[in-house]
Amino acid sequence: MILCAAGDIHGALDRMYEEVLAFETELGVRFEWVLHVGDLGVWPDPERIDRATRNHEGAGDFPAWWAERRPAPRRTLFVKGNHEDFVWLDARARPEILPGLFYLRNAERFELPCGDTCIVVGGLGGCHGPSDYGRRSRDLQGRHYTRDEIDRLITGGRVDLLLVHDAPAGVRFERHRRGAGWVSDAAGLDELVRAVRPRVCFFGHHHTRVDGEVAGVPCVGLNKAPHPGSLVAIEIPPRNRSWRILAEWPRRSGELSRAGST
Repeated sequence: MILCAAGDIHGALDRMYEEVLAFETELGVRFEWVLHVGDLGVWPDPERIDRATRNHEGAGDFPAWWAERRPAPRRTLFVKGNHEDFVWLDARARPEILPGLFYLRNAERFELPCGDTCIVVGGLGGCHGPSDYGRRSRDLQGRHYTRDEIDRLITGGRVDLLLVHDAPAGVRFERHRRGAGWVSDAAGLDELVRAVRPRVCFFGHHHTRVDGEVAGVPCVGLNKAPHPGSLVAIEIPPRNRSWRILAEWPRRSGELSRAGST
C-alpha cells in the first residue's frame, strides 16, 4: 500500500491536493490514502475561527468545501490539530465528514483495507497542555489531548501506523524557528509509542521536517505546507513490520527529495 503523509496546512485544502496530485505525477503512483497529522483547518463557519487562525491564515478553504459538500480528490484520514472547530468535529455522528474525508477521533483506530487484511491507523490529535493532561476527555473539548485518551488507545489493540499532532516527548529538534535545538516534552506520547509499537509514527505541529526515534520506533515530523518535507510518500505492506519512505515533496533545490528504506 502506498500512502502520503501530510503536514499542517491550516485551511489550504486546495493547495494541499494540488501538491498531492503533483507528487503522484512525479512518482508515477496513485496514493491510496492521504494521512494528515492535524491543523487541517476545519472551520465550517468562518465566524468561529480562533484568534491565532484569524491573525494568520484565516478560515481557509474548508467553509467553501463544506458548503459545496466537495469530495476529497484522494481518500484522506486526519486527526485534529490545535486549530480546528473541535466542538463541530466532535458533534459529527460519522467519521466521514465530507465524501472521502475522514476524521479519526482521539484514542480511536481506523482500518485501511489492503487486500484480504488491513493497515490499522491509531490517532491522537491535539497538542500537550499540562493543565488539561490529567482531565477526563469527556469533560474537555479543545486543543489538548488527555491521559485517558492515551490509555484507551494503548488498550485498544494493534496499531500499525500512529498519527499524532504533537511531537512525542524525547524527539529532538536540532534546528527550529525558535533558534537553538530543543527536545519535545509532550508528556504521554512517548509512552503511547512505546506501548503500541507502531511501525512508524507521524506528527506535525512544529512546522519542521525532523526524524526522531522513541523506543526504536521511527517518529517522522512533517513540515508545514508548502515547504519541503510537508508531504512524505511511504510504502507499507499489510503484513510484517516493514515500511519505507519513497520520496518527499516539494522538491529541494529543483530536485525530488528521496530517502532510503527503513
